[in-house]
This record gives sequence, C-alpha cells and structure tokens, in this order.
Amino acid sequence: MTIQETTQPSDHPYRSTVEPTFDSNGLRVPYRGQTRMRLGLSSGLAHGRVSIDPAQQDLIAIRCGDDLQPRLRVAADEIALSCHMSFGDWLRGAIRPSDVDIAIVLHPAVEWTLAILHGVAHCELDLSAGTIARIDITGGCSDVRFELPLPKTAVPIRIAGGASKLLVRRPADIGVVLAASGGMSALQLDDQRFDAIGGSARLVTRNSAPSAPHYDLQISGGASDLAVEQLA
Repeated sequence: MTIQETTQPSDHPYRSTVEPTFDSNGLRVPYRGQTRMRLGLSSGLAHGRVSIDPAQQDLIAIRCGDDLQPRLRVAADEIALSCHMSFGDWLRGAIRPSDVDIAIVLHPAVEWTLAILHGVAHCELDLSAGTIARIDITGGCSDVRFELPLPKTAVPIRIAGGASKLLVRRPADIGVVLAASGGMSALQLDDQRFDAIGGSARLVTRNSAPSAPHYDLQISGGASDLAVEQLA
C-alpha cells in the first residue's frame, strides 16, 4: 500500500497536519473538525462499497484487497484516491471477482462531494446517514445501488457515459427530477413505469416541488434498467 501525504497550509483554519496511517484496520485519515470535503476517485470504483457511518470517528477509513495498490493525497478540503492493480491481478479478478474489493467509510459530520472518474460497477453507495452536496460520475454506471440521505437543498447527481442496472433510493417525500439523454428503457420512477423513452427526456416524481429540497439526477449516454424509489 502506497501513501502520499500532504499537510494543510498554516493559514488554513484547521491549522493541523493530516497524517494518513495504515494499520490492521486499513488506511485511515484522522478527523480534524472538517465540515466539507471532496472525495475524488480517479481510477473508478468496482466491486466496492462507500458508506457514511454514524459511528465513524476517522475522516475516512479505507480497506481493500491485496490486489489493489491505493494511492492517497490529502489536502485541506480534498481527498484524492486512486487504486490500481496489475494486469494479472485484473484478469484473475475478472474470472473470479470478489464481492467487495474496497470499502470506504466516511465521517457523518462532513458534507461530502463525490467525484468518480472511469466509471462505477458492482458497487453500493450507502450515504443515507450523512450529508451529500453533489455526486459526479464519468465513465458510466453498471449494477450500482445508491442509498441517499435527506437533502438540505437541490442536490445534483451527474452520470456521464450511461447507466444500467441502477437503483437510486432516497427518503420518503423527497422529490427527484430525472433528465436523461440517449434514451431510456425499463425505467421505474416510484409508481410510474416506462418500457422505453427515446431521445432526451425529463421526468419528475409526483412529490417534487421546485423550491423544496430534492435530487436532480442527470444521465447522459442512455439508461436501462433504472429504478428510483423511496426508502421505507
């Protein structure tokens, strides 16, 4: 496991050094009272789980399989994470994929922005116990499940590169505005069901109000087998 460290500038209000540590519980970054952070994953996310845990004490804790080689950079308000594996390890994983290759746990007192490059596949993002400012994914989604928290305002979720087998769940009585380009098939939007929609489309859940907190989900590149539901 490789760790790259940076220290916060002396004039930053936190005025403390971020020191990632690695032990038997994985890679950890201590919580220093941060209120807003951006987590960027530059190598995509596959066979993983991202969660916000009410009992989490570290800013972020990362556990991953032996095949992955994570690199971590920490700045005042940003965490940059990349995980790479050799071609041989990738080939063995493709033949016998594990259930979870990487687990990322985030602190519940932080408002998180997630930015993921090169796609997300076979993943669960359980963010229901925290606060999310924005989610950006480029490279598409496949077999992904989102559990979203109660939003304080309009929260954008942007997926570029298409989506398939995507489940988005959010708290009851929270609206969703869904805009997609490239066509959609097998779409469930609460109690509304659509076999196919061509071209570009904009759909709204029945409980949406423009001025109320809601999720603004935009997908470019087409979507299939997409479900947007309310949490029980």
